[in-house]
Amino acid sequence: MKQGTLYIIASPIGNLEDITLRALSILKSEVEHVFCEDTRQTRKLLNRYEIQLPASSMHSHSSEGKLQFAVDLLKQGKSVAYLTDAGTPGLSDPGNRLVTTCRNENITISPIPGPSALTAAISVSGFSGKNIIFAGFLSKKPGKRKNELTELKNFTGTIAIYESPHRIKKLLSDIAEIFPGSEVLIAREMTKIHEEILLYPIEGFLEGSVEIIEKGEFTVLIANTGN
Repeated sequence: MKQGTLYIIASPIGNLEDITLRALSILKSEVEHVFCEDTRQTRKLLNRYEIQLPASSMHSHSSEGKLQFAVDLLKQGKSVAYLTDAGTPGLSDPGNRLVTTCRNENITISPIPGPSALTAAISVSGFSGKNIIFAGFLSKKPGKRKNELTELKNFTGTIAIYESPHRIKKLLSDIAEIFPGSEVLIAREMTKIHEEILLYPIEGFLEGSVEIIEKGEFTVLIANTGN
């Protein structure tokens, strides 16, 4: 029996219209089951495009049994899709365990590219797109977070970081200490109604002249010139 294909599908980071035509075509005609980070979030996308598929949650803490369930479906010849709540699976999002498990079973895995907060922020930054390092979410612990930033200082280029609303000001304070004078871009709620993209020297965010609304998810870019 021919095995099914695991499709790793990038989902919108806010605006549901950002799903690709190819992703919709695969979900409508190729896939028989959807695995996702949160069924409630993915169901909003599926309902928007009138896609009726069974969906099961699968995240970083899912059991081995849940992984095996997906593998069993694929071995039965059924193609499945994996989506996270927003963006591309595997980039600070779950998905790597399922991919690794399926690869070990010699199951075909196909990436369906699309939205990513990382690439979206870089595209509007004006920073060099040649040398980029993606650090994802840094540590919640202040001391460890500063150590991680200090290590990143050795990299010359664009440094990309994700941050939550209740830690954004602490992160900016640490960046000002370790990357003084650097230009920083803050992208908040990208593709959503309250999208906000701010680009200033880091000190501008701390002097009170630039208001930071502590709501939504943040993508932070540091232009580290090495000076």
